[in-house]
Amino acid sequence: MNVLARLARNTSYSVCVNHKVSTTAAASNKQGDVELVNFGLEGSNNLVIDVSICCDHIGNSTVNNRHLTGKMHTNDYLQARAGVKNKRYKDDYTAVDTAFAPAIVSVNGEIHPEFLRLLWVLADKQTCNYYALIVAEEEIGSGGFHVESSTHALF
Repeated sequence: MNVLARLARNTSYSVCVNHKVSTTAAASNKQGDVELVNFGLEGSNNLVIDVSICCDHIGNSTVNNRHLTGKMHTNDYLQARAGVKNKRYKDDYTAVDTAFAPAIVSVNGEIHPEFLRLLWVLADKQTCNYYALIVAEEEIGSGGFHVESSTHALF
């Protein structure tokens, strides 16, 4: 969550984390983990992200007489987790004109496609900001602050 917030800050978005994130409508009062203020999506200004890390193994040692311990999920467990997050938050945030996106990753390194797209958007914006700074520095060095050498002899 902190890495996502840091990446968003590096793209010059204003970022709120944890208890500073906007809540949903007063009736549900739910709250995501990270909020990008003035993100600029059509129909809403802000984007709230709820971060979730899940495991690709089923259950624990007490399930079904310990027969499931260590078995891998065979279906799309990242999509299932994203579905749960969307069901929990999306409509409530839409009611307050805020976009919502789940950020689902697995402990084995898999990234849910919606979160991967968000990371790409943030990385692209950060890269564009970086190149804009380089161009600005080149313009500064090309003549804006050029000092003419004096033709007067010192001796």
